[in-house]
Amino acid sequence: MKQPIGKRLDVVKALLSGEIDIKRAAGLLACSKRSIERYRKAFLEYGEKGLKDHRHSNYHKLSEKQKEALVSLKQNNRWRSARNIRDELKLPVSEHQVERILVSKGLGRENLKRVKAIQRFEADSPNDLWQTDIMGKIDFKHLGILYLIATLDDHSRFVPQGRWFKTQGKMNVFQIWYESLSKCGLPDAMLQDEGSQYKARTRFGEADYEWYAKKLGIKLIWARRAETKGKIERFWKFVQGDFVPSIIGAKTIEEVNGAFKVWLARYNYVFKSRYFGNITRAAKYKPSERKLSQIELQTLLTVEERRKVTRESTISLYGKHYFVPPGYIGCRIWVKIKGNKISFEANGEVFWKTRLRT
Repeated sequence: MKQPIGKRLDVVKALLSGEIDIKRAAGLLACSKRSIERYRKAFLEYGEKGLKDHRHSNYHKLSEKQKEALVSLKQNNRWRSARNIRDELKLPVSEHQVERILVSKGLGRENLKRVKAIQRFEADSPNDLWQTDIMGKIDFKHLGILYLIATLDDHSRFVPQGRWFKTQGKMNVFQIWYESLSKCGLPDAMLQDEGSQYKARTRFGEADYEWYAKKLGIKLIWARRAETKGKIERFWKFVQGDFVPSIIGAKTIEEVNGAFKVWLARYNYVFKSRYFGNITRAAKYKPSERKLSQIELQTLLTVEERRKVTRESTISLYGKHYFVPPGYIGCRIWVKIKGNKISFEANGEVFWKTRLRT
C-alpha cells in the first residue's frame, strides 16, 4: 500500500536513529524488509527526495469542467462517437470512460439518420423480378459439402424451387431454373450475381443461362454486391438457422432433399410473415401469366452437347461419366438435356435415355 511521504520519512529517520528495527519499520509501512532497505539507501543518498514514489498509473480522472464539455459536445452533435469526443477535446482518458459518462447522462448509442440513406427495393408485383443464387457450402456430418440452389420471387419472397447438390455446376443451376419456370411461369426479370454459372467470363459470347434467358424474353440484372440480393441472402440465413440443424446428421442427399421439400412447402404455405401483416408468402404470390406448356419449355430449353464415346463406352458430361450402349465407341454423338432427362442421339435417332446426375 502506498504510504504518504511524511510517514515514510518519520519511519526511516526512526530506523536510522535506532529507535526501531527493520522488522518494525516494515510493519509500520506495510511493506517488505527489502523495500525498507531501499528507502534507507535512497534517503542516505538523496535525502527526502529519494523517498518520493515516482510510479504513476494509467488511470486519469476527468474534472467536472471536462465532463460538462464532453456532455455539451455530444448534445450539440449527436453524431459524435466517444472516440471522436475524446480526440476533439484531447481528453487524457480512454474512449470507454467517455462512453460510460455519456451513457450515465442518457446520451448513449442511438440510430442516426444516415448521410447516404439505405435504398430499399421491392418489386411491385409477383414475377416482376426473381432472384436466384447458390448458398455457400454447408458441411454435413456424413455427406460432406452440399450446396443449396434456389429461386425467390422478389415481391412475395415465395420460393418456386430449391434443392441441394454436391456441386455448384451450371447444369444444377439450369435444372432449378427450368423447374421454377415449369412450375410458376416466366418472370419479367432475373437478378443474380456474376458467377460463371450465370455469366460468361470472356469478353465475347454468352453463357448458356444468358442465351436461354434472352430466348425466353427474360431480362437479366447483375448483382455486383451481396447486399443487392438481400432477400435471398436473408432466406439463406433462415435456412441455416431453421432447417440445417434438424437435418445435419442425414446420411444421404435424398434424405436432405426430401426433408427440404417438406420444409419449403411449409415456408411458402404455412409460415406467416410479420413483414406482410402476418400472412403467408403463398398468399402474396400468384403464378406468372407468361406460362409456357411443358412441351414448349422443353423445346426452348433443350441443351445440346456433342460428345465422343470413349474406349470404355462412356461419355463425360459436366464432370460425370455416363454409360453408352455398345456399338458407338469412337463415335461422336449428340447429348440432349431436357430438364433432368438426357437422351443420346446418333444418325438422327435416339438410342438411349437416362437421367441427369448431380
